[in-house]
Amino acid sequence: TTLINKVGSRTAKVRFEKPFLVALRKHNPGQYVFVNFPELSRTEWHPYSIASGDEPFIDLYIRALGDHTQKVVKHAEECNAHGKQALIRCDGPYGNLSFNYYRYGSLVLVGGGIGITPIISVLKNIYECDKKQLANKRMCIRNVHLIWIMPHASEADLFLDLLMCYRSLAARNPALPHLNIMIHVTRDDPAAENDKISILFSRPDFFSVMEKCIGDKHEESTSILVYACGPGKMVNQLWDASMKRNKKDLRVDFYHESFEF
Repeated sequence: TTLINKVGSRTAKVRFEKPFLVALRKHNPGQYVFVNFPELSRTEWHPYSIASGDEPFIDLYIRALGDHTQKVVKHAEECNAHGKQALIRCDGPYGNLSFNYYRYGSLVLVGGGIGITPIISVLKNIYECDKKQLANKRMCIRNVHLIWIMPHASEADLFLDLLMCYRSLAARNPALPHLNIMIHVTRDDPAAENDKISILFSRPDFFSVMEKCIGDKHEESTSILVYACGPGKMVNQLWDASMKRNKKDLRVDFYHESFEF
């Protein structure tokens, strides 16, 4: 069963049951699948990051950024209008994050636009664990700083309820790391406020972000992971700010993937 919905003004959400062989083993945060929509093209395959966690289905969020993705979003709109499902073919999942985020004291997760998708799968893996799973994973994380940058405030609705849920869980459960959320909007004016969370109508100052992360880290923490998914310019600015915080008694590791708004 494949469900496809248009969410927001330019994003399609695709949910389908895991293929049998994939269901035998869980997929990991940061992985991706190749997807083909036969109703649009029988030969065109594209990779998409998996947003779901350890669940019996796979969630994909596809932003209208190019010719093909614009067709996918339009197809989602048409499927919604006619109450029908979409046909898809899936290959994967592939890839793995090249780091173990559980062994770091603090995480700085920065998503630019739809680049938030693989970060959502990381957050699900952290905040949807039961006590036994937390013990098995030997999690060292004390603080998570999430910075989400987007052109329009309305795009925060894509995952805002989920993020608020995780922040509430972290506040109630001392076994979970504290979650600090910052949302930056780069194009709207401040009239587009959101009543669920304070929004900053500016580009982030990554040097200040890193200073705050270092100031908030647990006194016993000696390592910080910075993971960025977004436009190249954003990634480069964050890399510069991160590497300048490496010290003899504090290691800052930087990893990234490139996405566009």
